[in-house]
Amino acid sequence: MKKYIYRLICFTILGLSTIVMSASAFASGLTLAQYREWNRDPIKKEMLNTYTAGMGQGVTFANVYNKTQKIPMIFCPPNTLQITGDLTNTVLAKFIAKNSFKPTDEISIILIFALKDAYPC
Repeated sequence: MKKYIYRLICFTILGLSTIVMSASAFASGLTLAQYREWNRDPIKKEMLNTYTAGMGQGVTFANVYNKTQKIPMIFCPPNTLQITGDLTNTVLAKFIAKNSFKPTDEISIILIFALKDAYPC
């Protein structure tokens, strides 16, 4: 039963992500160039916080699933860590600053590696 609940959660998150991206008129996910542009605009920065917090929550839910299936976790944050837009944007900014990416690279993929780097297992 737990296996089905976790799958339901994962599919729900995937569905919500698709709706959010469609509603935001993205042909695909948010690119690094778009991320940088949104970071400079105070109104879009609030939307960016919500967007990256949602991505962080998605990765966290994937971690929960992996743990229940005895699959290596994606990242290993402290138990008390709350995934917020401020946190994900701070982690992203630090990771982007020390690595080289193309403007067309998607923030969602970069965030996964940024979280792995910030909170290794």
